[in-house]
Amino acid sequence: MRALPLLLALALGGACATAVASPAPAPADWSARERKQLVRYDVAISAPESRWVEIVMTVERPGGLRSDLALPAWIPGSYLVRDFARNLDGPVVTDLAGVSLPVERLDKQTWRIRHGGKGIRATYRVWADEPGVRTSSVDDRHATLNPAGLFLYLVGETARPAELHFNALPPNWTVHGALPQPTPGVLRAASYDALVDSPLELGTPVVHAWDEGGTRVELVFSAPAGSNADVERLVRDLKPVVHAFAEAMGGLPTKRYVFLLLADDKSDGGLEHADSTLMRLARDSFHDEAGYRRALHLASHEFFHLWNAKRLRDAALVPYDYSREDYSELLWFHEGFTETVENLILVRAGVTSPDEFLRELGTSWTAYLQKPGRNHVPLTQNSVEAWVKHYKPSPGHHTTSISYYEKGHLAGVCLDLELRLRSQGKGSLVGLFRRLMASHGVKGRGITTDDIVAAASAEAGADMHDFFRRYIEGTDELPLPAQLTRMGVDVEIRAPWEGESSPLAARRKRSWTGIVFTDNAIRSVAPGSPAELAGLMPGDEVIAVAARRTRSGDEAAERLMDHVPGQSVEVALFRGGRLERRTLTIAEDPRKMFRFSVSPTAGAGVRELRDAWLATSTN
Repeated sequence: MRALPLLLALALGGACATAVASPAPAPADWSARERKQLVRYDVAISAPESRWVEIVMTVERPGGLRSDLALPAWIPGSYLVRDFARNLDGPVVTDLAGVSLPVERLDKQTWRIRHGGKGIRATYRVWADEPGVRTSSVDDRHATLNPAGLFLYLVGETARPAELHFNALPPNWTVHGALPQPTPGVLRAASYDALVDSPLELGTPVVHAWDEGGTRVELVFSAPAGSNADVERLVRDLKPVVHAFAEAMGGLPTKRYVFLLLADDKSDGGLEHADSTLMRLARDSFHDEAGYRRALHLASHEFFHLWNAKRLRDAALVPYDYSREDYSELLWFHEGFTETVENLILVRAGVTSPDEFLRELGTSWTAYLQKPGRNHVPLTQNSVEAWVKHYKPSPGHHTTSISYYEKGHLAGVCLDLELRLRSQGKGSLVGLFRRLMASHGVKGRGITTDDIVAAASAEAGADMHDFFRRYIEGTDELPLPAQLTRMGVDVEIRAPWEGESSPLAARRKRSWTGIVFTDNAIRSVAPGSPAELAGLMPGDEVIAVAARRTRSGDEAAERLMDHVPGQSVEVALFRGGRLERRTLTIAEDPRKMFRFSVSPTAGAGVRELRDAWLATSTN
């Protein structure tokens, strides 16, 4: 390895210093026992244009006569096997005196070192060229480091404490993240789990910090290629959101929290961590109010993971198995219910008005009812299948599945309403989370579905098993419209074309084929639709509609909408390289549009329940 001399020099005390911004208060020094168990990682980005991160892992006192070193196959919070080891070059292993030790590769991500009880030093480098919140990327302006894809661990010994030493970075670069930094250039993690849970942003970002009830909150904003974001506005917008969460949950469960926000060429959302989040948004997406609202929705969602998923963690994921898929039945709870609370807190914080909240909820319900796979399997099964159905979906999976985010969010709304209705306003979804934090979160106990049901029953003052049996572990349709009516919300149902001021637009919206197009082909066909009855298939490339040539999917959709319900249309298409013709009969769109709004005629008791739900209470 060409990098070996430099890496060994760094491990032995290379002197290229780097600054580390905004150090957290230094923790107590390692105990004598912790020092014996310590895993040290010396990290260098000496040539960022090469995209290599150079690492030396030192273990002074390994256990036994041999050790297995491994790199995770996935990163917690993102349920996809990413095979991070494909980016690793090495390792070369020596004892502490520099004598080479044999390395046996056991599988794609695990190496066995026979050291005879001596200390070991593993030298390797990782290719970092995958921008995103789940991966690592290095260029000449900044670096985003996700430890899961970078740092080897001792198999069976992830409880060991760890130290990162940044020995060589480009000039003026600083290191930002939630790990304690007792001295410049040194970051500490209580365990490998804590290390993996702490992404880092390196470069020259803008940092804003404020206090929320004794917790230091930081926004670390990195825009290596520039951005049209007003960072000070982002801070102003974030402060009331953080405060609303603190009020709702009875304070923050950490003394320091870091929002790492990367403004980049594209957006890929965020990923939660115990005391931080890493978010990535398009750098020029802040040209209007919608851009700032998207940022606040994302930040609100990730911030609530401070409780849900991080301190309230599925017992099945304790401890994490980094070597393979780690299955959970609770992703509807960890992600879907987090989305529910995200939206509620934005109302509490004044970011979203009650009318906007109900309007957005109506839009979500309308979209949900148009998903043919929404009740195909229970939410618990959707969670287990996330590894293949959510992150690696087949083209036809939309008919047999639905996102646990989407349905989980609406199930969370239904549960919140049910708790409020049954308890006459004494219980709520946020109250359920407070109960679980008291019984499990502060004690570090993993949760199960039974724990959630028990907390819900306590909040409602009534047995809630039937709700979970029907809507979480079963496939009954969610009861949202009926619940909203009982909460003093008007439910308006109309056809897609109703309310259109233009007769032409109304006529076109009546016509329905059940086809969703990609750029130049059919992406999906709705079950029971005119397209399915006519024998059209996903992948068909439509080249003509009613003998008129079409050059794209959008154009084909437009030509189909020229025809009215009941009219038959001939479609020419290529399928597998051969020319086919099919005749479909346009139908009237059977889908319904939902609009939710505050009822002006609700009685006083119902209004009180509704107002507590929508704005005037932190319950």
